[in-house]
Amino acid sequence: MNEAASMAARPLPERWSPLAVASLVLSVLPVGSAVAPMLGAAALLQMRRRTDLRGRALAWAGIATGLVATALMVLAAWGVWRATQALAMRPDVALRAAWAGDAERFRQEMAEPGSLATAAQVEAWVAPLRARLGELLEVRLGDRAPEAEGTVPERELPAAYEAVFAGAGDALGSAPVTVPLVVTFARPASTEAIESIRIKRFLFKMPDGTRIVFPEDERPEAKRPAGAEPGPR
Repeated sequence: MNEAASMAARPLPERWSPLAVASLVLSVLPVGSAVAPMLGAAALLQMRRRTDLRGRALAWAGIATGLVATALMVLAAWGVWRATQALAMRPDVALRAAWAGDAERFRQEMAEPGSLATAAQVEAWVAPLRARLGELLEVRLGDRAPEAEGTVPERELPAAYEAVFAGAGDALGSAPVTVPLVVTFARPASTEAIESIRIKRFLFKMPDGTRIVFPEDERPEAKRPAGAEPGPR
């Protein structure tokens, strides 16, 4: 009888825990999902001390949903980072393949018309570079934006790189040669993934001021003016 009276005298929860409600709401938001589990845990601790609050189910739901959503966001961010890293390394992969005579691997990294190049065309482009600069050591991102050369088409995205060569010549131990390189990517449509981005053009700015381009840039503003000394393309 005394136990029944005690239970009847115990006050029933009168309102929802604000922390539990906030935990559930934030758990479905892109940024708030990382905070939701902490709010849910705080709500459970609060409700242990206060019998006038309810919302244990909401707090647990906020914790579970927040953890799952945060894990998915981390995985998505990791996937984007991996895709971005692969894109940044695509010029290095393509040029190493070209120097090794692997035209098929080179074509896989290129957009049209480079993706249609024959092995003979790739070798004809690489041969003068190898003769003048030596073997390719690495291709790395440059530390500044490429200089604008005329109007850049909407579907093109130029990026500054540097190509490091062993150096040509008879002397042993010749110093490596670093050549500025503009890599033009084919800008994808908004619905395309980063993995679909391919290289449209390579432009080597040679130490003597000439340019070697592959494939040929057909834009009128990319052509040398009449009377200008034509460098190797």
